[in-house]
Amino acid sequence: MPFGLSKGHMKKQILLFSVLSMTCIHAQNVEIVTNVNTGRTWMNKNLGASQVATSITDENAYGDLFQWGRQADGHQLRTSSTTTVVSQTEVPANDLFILGVDDWLSPENNNLWQGVNGINNPCPEGFRVPTAAEWEEEMSSWSSTDGEGAFASPLKLTLAGARSRMSGTIGNLGTFGGYRTSTTDGQGFTKTLGISPTVAMMGSRARADGNCVRCIQDEEVNISFISNQKLIDVYPNPVIKTLNILIERELIGMPYFLTNSLGEKIGEGILLNAKSTIDLTHLKNGLYVLSIQSDECPIRVKVLKR
Repeated sequence: MPFGLSKGHMKKQILLFSVLSMTCIHAQNVEIVTNVNTGRTWMNKNLGASQVATSITDENAYGDLFQWGRQADGHQLRTSSTTTVVSQTEVPANDLFILGVDDWLSPENNNLWQGVNGINNPCPEGFRVPTAAEWEEEMSSWSSTDGEGAFASPLKLTLAGARSRMSGTIGNLGTFGGYRTSTTDGQGFTKTLGISPTVAMMGSRARADGNCVRCIQDEEVNISFISNQKLIDVYPNPVIKTLNILIERELIGMPYFLTNSLGEKIGEGILLNAKSTIDLTHLKNGLYVLSIQSDECPIRVKVLKR
């Protein structure tokens, strides 16, 4: 049964919400996946991968191998050349994979991959390198903490191998996959999720090693992030009873629908006013997705019902 929309009173406030996708603001046409158990949204494949994995050893889904804290400057390519010259700057003057050291940079800098505004954040706009805690939460939702559970998860993780900081060779293809975090361990190394056929666990690896990056969408997405596009405001979020929707004039008259964690459509309607409300009182607590079907800028917003 369609939801009824009514014109509602909006309080002026700073409103935060999570945009699952807004194709008009991501030039890279980022494809995403949401883990309904954690409520977190990720890119659906590794940086540099050409497709979502069809198996745990799908080479087209392996992607690039990043040294911790570096941009996507070419060093991460599996065929990149190497050097033993340590960089003195946060952005090396070349695209070479730096060998022979634990850290490709001197002096050490712990802020290179911290958040969406990290100095060398390699992820698309609105995304960042996940923290160790976020990977731990992800693992807790898997059917098993091993390669099988990693691939069966919504992220379809693979055993993509790793690149040695000493030799520059890529090894352990099909038997190991290392996934970077933004978290440092206080001893010069960084936390990395390691996956094998028999176990998945958090460990520490040198910054100069080459490992996969899977980007996570930043939760602190706010109005300023999309202010130069079609503006939408959804609050309160989490919501208990009534969800308020504030849109720009261009979106008035656009259809919307609401889906549950299984992707099932449970309501739909038309945005008739710039200020509208949806009554969610009858819904069970959980994660839902509000989709607005603008031709120019399809928008999906994650909504948490409590």
